[in-house]
Amino acid sequence: MKSILTVIILTLAVFASHHSFGQAEEQKAVDIVWLKDGSKLTGTILKWELERGMEFKLLTGAEIMIPKKDIHRVVQDVKSGDRTGAPDSKYSFVRSVKPYSFKEKGWYQNSSGFINLSFYSGAGIHHAMGYRFNRMLGVGLGVGIESNDFTTTRNIVPIYAEARGFLLPRKISPFYALKLGYGIALKDESRFITDAVGGIYISPELGVRFGSGDVSYYLGLEYKLQNATFTSDGFDFGGARVIDKISYRRIELRTGLLF
Repeated sequence: MKSILTVIILTLAVFASHHSFGQAEEQKAVDIVWLKDGSKLTGTILKWELERGMEFKLLTGAEIMIPKKDIHRVVQDVKSGDRTGAPDSKYSFVRSVKPYSFKEKGWYQNSSGFINLSFYSGAGIHHAMGYRFNRMLGVGLGVGIESNDFTTTRNIVPIYAEARGFLLPRKISPFYALKLGYGIALKDESRFITDAVGGIYISPELGVRFGSGDVSYYLGLEYKLQNATFTSDGFDFGGARVIDKISYRRIELRTGLLF
């Protein structure tokens, strides 16, 4: 009788230990990575650098490097009994990597404004539309309205062709731009500006773009050359005619939206 009881107790002990081991195995956590091509990898994240990507160990034991550009979504600490990717609220969290998605090719628009940093100050707004052949080169046409001197009302409408490009395939990237065209000077007889002739307009720019989605913004510093001639005739000058040939040379701070 005692031997039978001993056998039963030993059997129950073995079963209990086996059951506990099975539960422990079932509760083992894994990491799941979804790739942009739709595939899914299961294993353990060994190292994750947000700017480069991650080192990942598959369930087979193989270790691979997953580039940042290929990662769509990541779920960490998923119980191995739940391979659907739905994390346990107590043991896991989700960290999604927003991919770089700046439109490197196709039609674009650019709305911007600037203030110039000269003693006389000045400001203006521009809008341009064009086509981006690749990340490094896009060309377009633009128009604006601006004043280069707040002490007068000598307004100019620049019409120009532009080229711009972005140096890095990242969410934050330096950029260059070059605008070349003609500034139409506007007369204003209410201010005794009876005639106005425009001139060449040139503006190189360097700056930084922020964001990589459908809309991004940028901040740049540009140098502008704008020639114009204004003729004033009236009360302010005692009835005398004054012809003022001007070559505006301005350093300007520009900010805008790309979409």
